[in-house]
Amino acid sequence: MNVSTLDIIHNISFTGWTVVLVSFLLTLFSGIIFWQDVTKRSNRFFFFFGIVIGVWGLAYAFFEGTLSTPLIHQSIILLYLVSGLVPLCTFIYLYVFSTGKSPFSFWKFVGLFSSYLAISATLALPDFVVGYQDALNGEGGRIIFGEGYLLYALYVSGFLIAGIYVLVQKYRESAGIFKIVIRDLLVGISLGFIVVIFIDLLFPLLSGGSNLFWVGHLSVVIFGIATSIILSRYNFWSIKVVMTEFFISIITIVLMIELFLAKSILDLFIKTAIVLLVVSSSSFLAGSVQREIESKEKITRLLRELQFLSRQFKILDRKKTEFLAISSHHLRDPLTAINGYASMLMEGSFGEISASLHSALEKIFESSKRLITMISDFLDISRIESGHMKYEFEEVDMKKIVVELGDEMKLNAHRAGLVLRIDIKEGKYGKESFFTIGDAGKLRQVISNLIDNSIKYTPHGEVAVSLEKSSDRKKIIFSITDTGIGMSEETIGKIFKKFSRAEGVSKLYTEGTGLGLYVAKGIIKKHEGRIWADSKGEGIGSSFYLELEAKL
Repeated sequence: MNVSTLDIIHNISFTGWTVVLVSFLLTLFSGIIFWQDVTKRSNRFFFFFGIVIGVWGLAYAFFEGTLSTPLIHQSIILLYLVSGLVPLCTFIYLYVFSTGKSPFSFWKFVGLFSSYLAISATLALPDFVVGYQDALNGEGGRIIFGEGYLLYALYVSGFLIAGIYVLVQKYRESAGIFKIVIRDLLVGISLGFIVVIFIDLLFPLLSGGSNLFWVGHLSVVIFGIATSIILSRYNFWSIKVVMTEFFISIITIVLMIELFLAKSILDLFIKTAIVLLVVSSSSFLAGSVQREIESKEKITRLLRELQFLSRQFKILDRKKTEFLAISSHHLRDPLTAINGYASMLMEGSFGEISASLHSALEKIFESSKRLITMISDFLDISRIESGHMKYEFEEVDMKKIVVELGDEMKLNAHRAGLVLRIDIKEGKYGKESFFTIGDAGKLRQVISNLIDNSIKYTPHGEVAVSLEKSSDRKKIIFSITDTGIGMSEETIGKIFKKFSRAEGVSKLYTEGTGLGLYVAKGIIKKHEGRIWADSKGEGIGSSFYLELEAKL
């Protein structure tokens, strides 16, 4: 009985054609992966695995097409010959993927394929491993398994177990995203292994025959698809580029087939032009996608580096703050002692001193006082930034604080040749209440700093302090205006930042640190108030404002 190619094609079922199509697509997909990076070992072996799947799909279709024909015996042998390559290729691919190394030396490689050649030789023996039993009525039939099938089962199981062992070992050594990938691959191959063990190995050995062998064989394709999905999901491949080229390849293949179906020269010319247009456009599209992905990867890499540097900066900033807190605490104690003893010596607590010694002690006293203030600012910064600044909120009379500080600092202003004016705007109803809820000591520190700065940075003229309420009487507004060096818009924008000083201030006062206003802003922010500055320009003077909620 002669069997034509058309007869074989006609006998292939819908399932058979589906297997062929899926196998072909998987082979095409693996080829595109290989083309993305031909130097990568895992890509090369995945492509080889894809080729084996594609050949297996054709062998399966040939088996279906030759059912109830004299070629059935040859087609079964061919199917199991190709199927024997699957566990071997699976093991090699899993080994290369998990280790990234060349699988074996030349002789070990020869040894592996020798095991395949040996099992293939047993398939040549009629019905020793596998065969086909025709039905008595001439319709149907079934695959039968001989005594040698146990060897085939051990061969398949051995390579699958070896692949699982390699993954388990790598899973124990790995961490992060790679460990998750290994885990998912382990789940996939283990499920496939269970199906193969029960459907393709145990059941045939126990029953001596089976028509369900295709279930186990189909798990090969499912495992290949699952592997592709897992590796794509975790970005081991540029899936956007791969899928773009994948669909472009399918469209191109379909159009190429159309060329062979052309009915005339004109039809062939038109279809050829369409193919060339699609191929050129597709090439441009694939290149654009590749460039887009490379740009995104570069941005992502830079973003990660920026995040890493940001974390490192925060760690360094925290350590710096801790260092400032510790060093400031230990420095303040001896300076306080120096300041105290200098004051006692000047007051004569240890006896009369000469005028020259008194002058020297005054310099020591003033210098230590400035250092104590500076250290206090450092301590305040460390407390503000670490969130450990303690506040004692209570009812505070802002009028009392402003008047007391004004009286205390009038002498300093007089020494500097300035006039210090204090204006408490009582309003049209007589005496006004200027109570707020806050920390009296901290608010006093802020206002003292603002008045002291205005005196220091005003070479001549006056400093005017004002305290009033807003038109709705819900806010208390403290302001201080001087005729000093003024500020530019750029300086106003950064004056409340850490270690920031206005341009030219060092000519008038060299000991400033640029910390006072930064600390003041932190304190006022905790009081849910506002502090800001204003100036008409350099050399025209400055104004500072402080706004707090009034206690109604």
